[in-house]
Amino acid sequence: MNKLNPINIYERIESIDLLRGFALLGILIMNIISFSNIGTGYMNPTIGAGIEGYNGFIHGFSYLFADMRFMSIFSILFGAGILIFSDNAIRKGTNAGKYHYRRMLLLLIFGLIHAYLIWMGDILVMYAICGSIAYLMRNWSAKKLFIVGGIFFVVPILFSLSTYFFTPQEQLQEIFKFWTPTQEEIDTEILVYQQGSYVDQLKPRISSAIELQTLVFLIEQSWRILSMMMLGMILYRKGILSAQKEKSFYQRYLIMGLASGLALSGAGLYAAYSFDWDGIWFMNVGHFYNYVASLCVALGYIGLIMLWSKSNILLGLQSRLKAVGKLAFTNYILTSLICTFIFYGHGLGLFATMDRLEQMGIVTIVWMILLIISPMILEKYKRGPLESIWRRFTYL
Repeated sequence: MNKLNPINIYERIESIDLLRGFALLGILIMNIISFSNIGTGYMNPTIGAGIEGYNGFIHGFSYLFADMRFMSIFSILFGAGILIFSDNAIRKGTNAGKYHYRRMLLLLIFGLIHAYLIWMGDILVMYAICGSIAYLMRNWSAKKLFIVGGIFFVVPILFSLSTYFFTPQEQLQEIFKFWTPTQEEIDTEILVYQQGSYVDQLKPRISSAIELQTLVFLIEQSWRILSMMMLGMILYRKGILSAQKEKSFYQRYLIMGLASGLALSGAGLYAAYSFDWDGIWFMNVGHFYNYVASLCVALGYIGLIMLWSKSNILLGLQSRLKAVGKLAFTNYILTSLICTFIFYGHGLGLFATMDRLEQMGIVTIVWMILLIISPMILEKYKRGPLESIWRRFTYL
């Protein structure tokens, strides 16, 4: 049997690298909230920096243009990546299964290290699990992928709506009491992450990571990630992610995706203010305006980036974003290391001290770092350090 070798750096699909770099930078717009504020502040915008004045404007912008959008793109690209990997195996005349599951095993190990030792908001563990399942679907027809993916996508919506309408009010209040933590709970979490040592942070970080990897994963994330991975397989097979379609095709994606997504999420944002950001309503009903809208906006962004990749506009920035995308694994972990150093007690200890404008300032700084160092690394090496480890383990 022939040995499967990694895809040559020069054989990569440039439009996918550009899209991945765009998504990697964009996802920090939301993740910065988790890095810099208590856990509940990511979901409940009235906690921490709040929504008064320009903080409300910045939150609204993030809600409309960033929340779940870039995570959806990442999941779509991961699904496409499974097919790219599989297609490479077919060309080489070998079975890619053992190589794929080696990749997922190492991704899982890195994810556990990331979640428990660096930052609880890790996505690698979820991707390793979902990627292992999605691989079994790689040969499905586009129709079957679309139908099953659509069913998976609506499962969290149906689950939450049934919870909202058929659970006694007293029980709902108990389930969602986390939405409004007491001042003592807020102060305790701030103290641990702002002034606590690295060892002090381990217990709450591990506890939060386990909750995300179990309860949250089973209720919503697994269904959404798998549905997006299946969509990614469809988009890759149809040549959409490799910029093979006409410009008019991507223009329709851009206009229809952004128009429908922004309208739906705008309605959800208006409703959330109307319900005074009530936790029970938002987590079971209001959240899903943006859940659906995130898919629409993600498709709009894909149209935008594919159009850009087919143009000669800002080629220098395109090149830098492609470099960020090629080093996505390394840059994802590097972002966590930078942000936890800035905000946590083992570093500068700026946790819970910044408003949303200042948080966006940190986002901009991190973007500049990644855009500068990624091309520099690729000038000297073929891949980033984590990408090299991942591939070396895969192709043993």
